[in-house]
Amino acid sequence: MGSGPALEGRFDSGRIGLERIIGRNELLAVRYLDAGRVAGSAVARVVIRSSSGAVLGYGTGSMISPSLIMTNNHVLDSTSRAENAVVEFNYQLGLDGREMSAVRFRLRPDLFFTTSPAEELDLTIVAVSDVADMSFNTQLSTFGFNPLSATEGEILAGESVTVIQHPGGDLKQIALRENRVLRFPNTGDSFLYYETDTTPGSSGAPVFNDQWEVVALHHSGFPERDSHGRILTTEGQLWREEMGDERIHWIANEGIRVVAIREHLSGLGGLTSAQGALRDAALNPQPIPLVSEPEKHPIQVSLPGTVLPASPVRSATEATATWTIPLNVSVTLGPPTGGATCDLSPIVAPISTPTSPSLLVLGPSDEPDDADFEAAKKIFEEARSRPYYDATADSADRTAFYSDISSTLSPSQLFDALSELVQSTHTKTLGYKPAVHLYPWVDLQPNLKIRSIYSSQMFEPIEFIARDLEVARLRRELLSRFRSSEAAGNPALEAAFKESLEAALPYNCEHVVPQSWFRKRQPMKGDLHHLFACESKCNSFRSNTPYFDFTDFREAIRSDCGKSETNKFEPNAGKGAVARATLYFLLRYPGEINTTASEYTPDRIQTLLQWHQDHPVTEYERHRNQVIFAVQGNRNPLIDQPDWVQHIEFSEGLA
Repeated sequence: MGSGPALEGRFDSGRIGLERIIGRNELLAVRYLDAGRVAGSAVARVVIRSSSGAVLGYGTGSMISPSLIMTNNHVLDSTSRAENAVVEFNYQLGLDGREMSAVRFRLRPDLFFTTSPAEELDLTIVAVSDVADMSFNTQLSTFGFNPLSATEGEILAGESVTVIQHPGGDLKQIALRENRVLRFPNTGDSFLYYETDTTPGSSGAPVFNDQWEVVALHHSGFPERDSHGRILTTEGQLWREEMGDERIHWIANEGIRVVAIREHLSGLGGLTSAQGALRDAALNPQPIPLVSEPEKHPIQVSLPGTVLPASPVRSATEATATWTIPLNVSVTLGPPTGGATCDLSPIVAPISTPTSPSLLVLGPSDEPDDADFEAAKKIFEEARSRPYYDATADSADRTAFYSDISSTLSPSQLFDALSELVQSTHTKTLGYKPAVHLYPWVDLQPNLKIRSIYSSQMFEPIEFIARDLEVARLRRELLSRFRSSEAAGNPALEAAFKESLEAALPYNCEHVVPQSWFRKRQPMKGDLHHLFACESKCNSFRSNTPYFDFTDFREAIRSDCGKSETNKFEPNAGKGAVARATLYFLLRYPGEINTTASEYTPDRIQTLLQWHQDHPVTEYERHRNQVIFAVQGNRNPLIDQPDWVQHIEFSEGLA
């Protein structure tokens, strides 16, 4: 074995050290781990909820003083959003590898709330309740805080940062590797760019330097763009929306620097003395002692608004009341057909039926029962031998249906003519029973499976039907318990309880025009033209927000259902179908949708028109239209005559 020049001479271990630092010195004092554990205890998962308690998404937040938590504006963009949200500490694994008991606190925007829009600093700071929710009696001070003490020069290009986060709303995690600052921040710069793994749900996470000082508030990814500002893929090609975010070449993450956050706080005016004191505590923090190991507490599970036959806990003003019913939920449905598994939460076990039938009815047309399940199974079995779509017959029906509509009408006249047509031909009003009227035939795909409208997950129809049946049984059981409690006989409490049941245990069905907009009235509620199969998690995720087309790539509040912010929801799939269904609703029910930011302003109508153009009519929609025509008597003109869409004045349908 020969020796080359690199091996010449005797290796002198006394002269040359046995270990060498290659490149950067990455060694840190072991206290780094201890300090990180302390810093991480002040990081919480932000649970974004609707007013009914339905979970809309997740973010991350970090305590910056004994009373204030910091996150992004696009996580909590208003006091109303903050009022409904909660923060959860200890949502993480313990040293034994087991999940710890999360401790939940409500937010108090009435005490302190400040925000900077997503287009500026993308920052929200809000007060947190002193004592944990769910009667844990745990003090907020247990978890400490990460002060905003960093100043100019807090981080340099090439140095490392660490992000503690709840990626995707999951258990708390830490990003330690491949996390260098990419650009030296100049004096006055508001943003920091760095390499660190983050995902949706990481928004609002604190970004630390090696001294565990918060140097930035994480808020978004930063894609590579060409000279014209167009986004590029990982292959260097122009990115298109249908490729999905995973094809984007993300070159960095972007965070808001603490120096900019402190400047925002310092510039706040019009504060009360109490608010000023809370602000000053964040700008001039005094350390507080931490408990070495946050106390573990038994998990309490509750369904929002449910009732235990015992005295409720009431607020001081007697304006609200809260009850809890312990539930054991154990049975799940099968996984979706093809692809990754998909959670159809909440999944419930069969429950024995109470003896008194008078307690089982929420509404005779709304709640499926065993007879409906058998009828739905029969319809689905018959579907196997039916032609999925008869193009010849549909063409003849379509020609006859529009025979009196002139092509020379003005946009306003065309709206009026079509509106009168779809109203006068809607001769049969259906009750709201998607398990019977929608899933087993109307909403089937050509492969005779159900595809969730927003996520595109495929399911067996019988699974969807069985799921709704079990939800109906659980609703009846809980209503029976309510009517056995001291709250029974109070119409206002019962109405509120039913609302909470629908929010917590929704069917797998989506009204593309939310029911709250038309107060759940018929014939809108049962009109099949705007009903679609939709996993309950996506139903809750969308809530009652109007459709919107996002032009940026913020991380917060995303799921496989779509993207959501206050009054904005963009589905991951089904854009063409839901756009045409919404436009149909404007024709069929003019004046039911208001011209407001919480429903549809005229510019949102343009979004629907663009989705219609970008996502052409499919065989699935033609099948739906043909079947619904046979049942209800009317048709969706936007499916039949897609070229007419740009010539109809849809704003005529707004109130």
